[in-house]
Amino acid sequence: MTWFGTRHAPVRDPLEVHDDADHRRALVLSEVAAEGPVGLFRVLRRAGSGEDADAAGIRVSGLIRALPGMTMLTSHDLLLRAHIRESALAGELTPGQRVALVSVVDRTQHPYARPRV
Repeated sequence: MTWFGTRHAPVRDPLEVHDDADHRRALVLSEVAAEGPVGLFRVLRRAGSGEDADAAGIRVSGLIRALPGMTMLTSHDLLLRAHIRESALAGELTPGQRVALVSVVDRTQHPYARPRV
C-alpha cells in the first residue's frame, strides 16, 4: 500500500524490531563470528541435538562465512572438502558431516588464528 499515490511504500523505522527469529539467527551468527571455530562447533552441536531450532535453520555455508577472515571462495572449498552441499541446513547434518566440517575448519589456517601456546 502506498501513501497518496506515491510509488513507494512508506519507510519503516529501522529501530523497530520486526522479527524475533531474524534477531535470534543474528545472535547465532554473531556467536560464530566472535568465538571462531569453537563457536561454530557449539552451534553445530546445538543444531544437531535439536535444542536450538534457530541454529538448525541456518545454512551451513552462512555459518562458515560468519567466521572472521572467511571468504566465499574459502567457505565453498571447505564445504567441498567436508562433502557438504551449499544449501544444507545445520540441523540436517549427520554426526559424521559435523565432525568432518569441524576438523576441516580446525586444520585450515585462518588469518585470525592465534598461535597455540
